[in-house]
Amino acid sequence: MKWVIIILIVLAALVAVAMIAAAMKRKKDHVSRERASELRSDAAQAASTTKEQEAQAREAEAEAERARAQADKLDARAEQERTSYDMTRAQQEDAVREADQLDPDVDHRSTHYQPDLNGSPSHRADSHESRTWSQQQSSGPANPAPTGPETTGLEASGPVPGHEDDVDAWEREQSRRDQI
Repeated sequence: MKWVIIILIVLAALVAVAMIAAAMKRKKDHVSRERASELRSDAAQAASTTKEQEAQAREAEAEAERARAQADKLDARAEQERTSYDMTRAQQEDAVREADQLDPDVDHRSTHYQPDLNGSPSHRADSHESRTWSQQQSSGPANPAPTGPETTGLEASGPVPGHEDDVDAWEREQSRRDQI
C-alpha cells in the first residue's frame, strides 16, 4: 500500500504540473493574440497613412516634372536669345569692320586693330604710332584676328595669356567664324 500512495502522489504531482503548464500556455497564447491584434490595428492605421503619403509622393513627382519641363523651356528660350544676340552682335561687328575698311583714318590692317562696337573707330592711322601695345589692348573688346585676306596669324595663336575676357571673346569669335 505504501507503493500505491507513492504512485498516487507522483501521479497527482504530474497532473498538477501538466495543469500548470497548460494554464501558462493558455496565458501565453492569450498575450500573443492581444499583441497580434494590436500590431494588425497599427498596420491598418499605417495603411491609410501610407495611401495619403503615396498620393503626396505622386503629386510631388508630378510637380517636379512640371518644373523640369518649365526649366527646359526656359533653357531653350535663353539659348534662342543668346543665339539672336550673337547674330546681332556679329552683324554689328561686320558693319563696323566694313566701315573701318572704308574709312581712310582707320588702320584696319594693324595687328592691334579691334572694331569699336560703340560707334567710334579705335585705331586711327595717325594715332596708332603714338599708342603703346598695352594701351591698344585695353582700348576695346578683344578681337585679335581681323577678317578678310589680311589676317595676321593671331587667330591661330589664340588670345593673350592672362586676359580671361580676351579668351572668351576669342572663343566666341572663332566659333562665329566656324559658322560662316
